[in-house]
Amino acid sequence: MGRAASRLTAILGGWLLFTLLPACSGEARQVSVPASAEARAERIRENGLATLRSRVVVTFDRPVEPAGTRLPLASHFELRIALADGSSRRQLVASAERSGTSRREVVLTVDALVTEGSVLSVSRRAFDSRADGNLEVAVSADLSPLAALLASQALVPADPAFFDPPAAREPDPAADDPAVMREALRRHLALRGSDAATKADALAMFDAIPGGVVPSPKVRAALAALTGTFAEPVLADLLTAQNCTRMPAASIDFREPPGMNRLLARVTYTGTGARVVSIHPSLRDERFELLMPLLVHEAVHCDQFDSRVEEVAATAFDTFLYLRLVAADPTLAAEQTRLARELRIDALAMINSGAVLPESVGVLRSPGVDAALPGTTAPHRSFAELVAAAYPSVTSLQSPVEPLAVAYMAALAAEAGAAPGDPFDLRYLDGVLAQAFDAPSLIAVIRAFGFVPAE
Repeated sequence: MGRAASRLTAILGGWLLFTLLPACSGEARQVSVPASAEARAERIRENGLATLRSRVVVTFDRPVEPAGTRLPLASHFELRIALADGSSRRQLVASAERSGTSRREVVLTVDALVTEGSVLSVSRRAFDSRADGNLEVAVSADLSPLAALLASQALVPADPAFFDPPAAREPDPAADDPAVMREALRRHLALRGSDAATKADALAMFDAIPGGVVPSPKVRAALAALTGTFAEPVLADLLTAQNCTRMPAASIDFREPPGMNRLLARVTYTGTGARVVSIHPSLRDERFELLMPLLVHEAVHCDQFDSRVEEVAATAFDTFLYLRLVAADPTLAAEQTRLARELRIDALAMINSGAVLPESVGVLRSPGVDAALPGTTAPHRSFAELVAAAYPSVTSLQSPVEPLAVAYMAALAAEAGAAPGDPFDLRYLDGVLAQAFDAPSLIAVIRAFGFVPAE
């Protein structure tokens, strides 16, 4: 072969090698753009408490490798978060990183609550800088749009009269008529959806409560109506010796609370140590259902030691019961008396609180909520702060746990599927109350009071 021929062969061989190099190189660094993906979102928790941030795990149909570009991986992801009113909101992703456990997964952090029905848009350029278009992925999430709204925003009453000064109720001529109050109790139990056994037990309790201890038929109806509720243990606690005093209450009646006329009710003690429950005479004309939370609260105070945390827990139990009563009978929300006003203000604060499940109820501050009573001058950020401020004379922060509070807590924990715990542990109390209050009841209460988002 001549020199010219050899040179031509070398050139052709080099050209052939050059044309084959891209293909061979492409084999080594093959770019694979995913065709589909799944995404699941869950709220981020810190130390067991809720935040307003989400983690989204995106699982692709094949292993993925981010394209080597200057843009951060997070810039290739964008969300349309489904909102409670049926619209959606654009949300950028705070960070994105490959999963440490699967080559098919990318983990996103989002500074918002990502809801069921949201859509994730993934740019194909995240994995191939030459690709065009986006991959649209439906997101499954642990929060509905409504739950996310309740978890992230405070509620306010649409009617400003919600905070108006109380109005006196018309005198109730039936307050001292046992037959009328027994019939009112029967109607209440039916409205609550009580089963036949609960109705029979409650009416039998009404008949059995000694008039010498509880002279008012209305108060007897309020006590008997606690049958079938988480607060049913109050009956044995007040009417028998099964309490810390080892004796039944000496009296439960309408009278001026000794030494503290501004209080609606108060527990004091006889010389022998038996409890006396004094209910302010101005409450005689109240609906008996509104007296139920009052009795639930006062009965917690058995020993003669009090503290702020005890008052928070006792008020939490009475408010929780009130919320359930309003859910069953929304007409209670329309009452304008002093007792009704205090109960509904506490109810609003409890709905606007909750550190464990802020979309439900609670006692601790909810993330993102700066005021438990928005639209007012009250500075309190949570139900617990509001209640503690209402007892300035109670200076002790802690007191011995009350057995009746433990019984209330155990009943609610059983409903919530939680382990029994200390009712004076406010974080535990916060979580159990949230789990025990179901979403339909919360919606019923919100509608009854006409609450709307503050923003």
